[in-house]
Amino acid sequence: MKVTRKYPIVVVQEKKEYWTYIPDIPGIYGRGKSAKKGKHDIRDAASLYVEDCLADGNEIPSSLVLGR
Repeated sequence: MKVTRKYPIVVVQEKKEYWTYIPDIPGIYGRGKSAKKGKHDIRDAASLYVEDCLADGNEIPSSLVLGR
C-alpha cells in the first residue's frame, strides 16, 4: 500500500540559487536554479531518504508516517 502525505516546502533564495527544505524532516535539503527545480530536488531527496531507511531496515521517523 502506498501512503502519501503532504508537507510544506520552504523556499529560500540566495543570490542565483533556491534552497529548499521541509521543516518536518530535518537534515534534508534541496536546491535549484529556480524555485520549481528546488522543490523537485527536495522531493527527490525526501523519497531517497525513505528508500534508504527501508533498505537499511531502519524505522521511518514518525513525522513521515501517516497517522502519527
